[in-house]
Amino acid sequence: MDHDGLEQFANWLSDMDPEWWPFLFLRPQQHERMGTRRVLALAALYGILAGVVMNVVLVLSGRSADSFNPLLFPVGATLGFFLVYRFTFAYFWNRRAERLARGMQRVPR
Repeated sequence: MDHDGLEQFANWLSDMDPEWWPFLFLRPQQHERMGTRRVLALAALYGILAGVVMNVVLVLSGRSADSFNPLLFPVGATLGFFLVYRFTFAYFWNRRAERLARGMQRVPR
């Protein structure tokens, strides 16, 4: 898949409402850039949730809560989500947003 095809696929996924659930309110308009703060907010919301779920799974599987740092998975998942989102979905979203914003500026009023 070429770069443009990958961009189209990533933006197709990003445009789907279910992919943003339950944080649809954080999705920018297609012509708006997805900034670092928005990506960090998404990463924190998904990462903390995923990390807490992982902690619960570990405890339910018989691991002692004293045998691991409870911040490890929430912080690690947040960092992981941030890196993945920032360098994939946000990158492609911003490429499209810049094209759309340029096109909107050219439209005579």
